[in-house]
Amino acid sequence: MTFKNITAFVLCLFITPMMMAQDIVERAAKIDSFLTAQIDEHHIPALSVAIIENGDIKCVGSYGTANVEFDVPSTEQTSFQLASVTKLLSATAIAMLIEEGKLDLEEKVGFYVKDLPNSWESMRIKDLVAHQSGIVDLLALKQEFNTVDDAMQTAIAKPLDFEPGTKTVYAGGDYAVMMKVVENISGVPFQEFMSTYLFDKLGMKNSGYNNMEQDFIYRTQDMMPNAATTYVWDHEKQQQRIFSMLFPKWTYPAGGLFSSIEDLSKWAVALDQNTLLSEKYQDLLWTPIQLRDDSISPFGIGWIVDRFGEDTVTGHSGGPALADIMRLPEKKITVIVLTNQISLRPFLTSSVLKLYVQPTRN
Repeated sequence: MTFKNITAFVLCLFITPMMMAQDIVERAAKIDSFLTAQIDEHHIPALSVAIIENGDIKCVGSYGTANVEFDVPSTEQTSFQLASVTKLLSATAIAMLIEEGKLDLEEKVGFYVKDLPNSWESMRIKDLVAHQSGIVDLLALKQEFNTVDDAMQTAIAKPLDFEPGTKTVYAGGDYAVMMKVVENISGVPFQEFMSTYLFDKLGMKNSGYNNMEQDFIYRTQDMMPNAATTYVWDHEKQQQRIFSMLFPKWTYPAGGLFSSIEDLSKWAVALDQNTLLSEKYQDLLWTPIQLRDDSISPFGIGWIVDRFGEDTVTGHSGGPALADIMRLPEKKITVIVLTNQISLRPFLTSSVLKLYVQPTRN
């Protein structure tokens, strides 16, 4: 396996003022060294990384092999399975509906979706996007649903796990209902909505869903020319094995999106430059939503909100290690790491962020 050499990584950061150039180069070298070591230790076939600050792409680069069988190199256009990081893109488009006045976080879900049970009466849109609805975890049921309507009918038929807005539980039913809400508002299927609101606007040419379906032992999916194959390392045989996750179409607001480091960098730049959302509505994404008892949820609109030293940090991971995005909203710094190795826990992005924001010398 071969990786890009350090020079390419360093030069992409060499766009800051000259008085800071040496410090930036040293940080870039440390990041490159760290990632190269992790790729080797954790048997990561391909990795893409980007650092975006205040609307400028400070670094974007790719390492390794997108497809081991055919020795296809990873590039900035290689699309990786984002898994739960998909929520960040979905949330961006949902916030755009809010800014357009078509969706209200405080409105009851029943205003947008009819014929809901009485137990859902108090459920609001904010309960769906912040995982506090009480809707049964549809994925945990391990049932197959052909459409979002089928998934909805099962969710409606099951009792709520808890009263809406009283606790936060990360579950697979919230965003299925949110998909129905979005489709009812927009009047188009969810994938078309995402293309219209995000992908087409930003020229995200390597972003989309593979529409994988399974019928008994048969599995089919759309061709995605630049998609990386996902692997899991077999420790006993000391070799890669192909791994795939089936994301049913009704889960697409919460998982299943493929995207490239080039495309995600365009999205991060658009956030910094407020070209998709004004600052007011963009801040909604990572403003923690309150529960009914006035305690604070760890979620905004799909974005996890936490602390990074003295700074607010927001983002999401997915895979468990296929994608990880962290953003310091006050400083407008976003770090994105994508891999095609499923077997490690997400930690690469936080380490890259630390190496980037901490000066190399006093």
